[in-house]
Amino acid sequence: VKQHERYSQLILANSTAADTGDYSCWLLLCKGYNCKKDESKTGSTYIFFSDKGELFVPSPSYFEVVYLNPDRSAVVPCRVTTPSAKVTLHQEFPAEEVRVDGINIIYDIKRGFVYQHPKSEHKGVVYCRAESRGAPQISIKYQLLYVEVPSGPPSTTIKASSNSASGGDDISVLCTVLGEPDVDVEFNWIYPGQEYERPVIIQDTWRLIDRGIGHTTRISESVISVEDFETIDAGNYICVAQNIRGQTTVATHIELI
Repeated sequence: VKQHERYSQLILANSTAADTGDYSCWLLLCKGYNCKKDESKTGSTYIFFSDKGELFVPSPSYFEVVYLNPDRSAVVPCRVTTPSAKVTLHQEFPAEEVRVDGINIIYDIKRGFVYQHPKSEHKGVVYCRAESRGAPQISIKYQLLYVEVPSGPPSTTIKASSNSASGGDDISVLCTVLGEPDVDVEFNWIYPGQEYERPVIIQDTWRLIDRGIGHTTRISESVISVEDFETIDAGNYICVAQNIRGQTTVATHIELI
C-alpha cells in the first residue's frame, strides 16, 4: 500500500484466481492519536481475476457445510473468476439440477447461490457447475444442513449424577446446551471447593445430531467431575454458558450425607 498526498494505492503483485472478491478503502479521521473510520467516505469495488484453469474461486477445503436457518438467507458460495461464465446448481441425490427461480433461490455472481427462505427440503449435498468457452468445471461439494434451533442465548440444562453424596464418592455434574450448529458455546463453572483450589476435572465437548425430522442441532456439553467427595464439595454447582447472543446460568445443589 502506497500513501500519496491526495490518494492511496494498493498494488497487488502475482495475482491469482483466489484474489477475486471485494476490495474496499476508507478515510481515517484523526484527532491526535485517536483515529476512526469515516463511514461517509468509503469506496469499494469487486474485481474478477480470470483464470482459464480455475473457473471457481479456490476454496481451502474440498467440502464445506452450509447451515440453513429459516430466519435468514443462506449462501452456497461457489463464486466464479469470469463474470461471463454460465453457472448452475446441482444436487447430488437425486442427481438433478436445482431450479433457480430468481425468487426463492437466486444467483449472485459476487456471492453464489442464495437461498432466500431456507426450508427443510433444501438439505442435502449440492455442487456448482460452470462453463466458459471450453470444458465445464465442477466446484467443491457443499453439505446443506437445516437448523431447527432458534437463535438466542444458550438453552441450558444442568444435571448431577446424584444430588446427595457420601464422603469418598465420585460425583459429576453435566451442563448441556442445545443450539445452532455454527454457534460456539463457552462454559464456565463456579463450585464450592473453588476458593480452596479443590482439584476438579472439566471436559467440554460438542457434536451435531439429526433430530430425525430433517433438523440439525448442536449439542454442547461440559462436565465437571469431583473425586473423593468431602465436606468442602457440598453446595451449589453453577454453570454459566455463553454464546455470541448472550449467556445463561443454571445451578444444582449437592449435599453431603
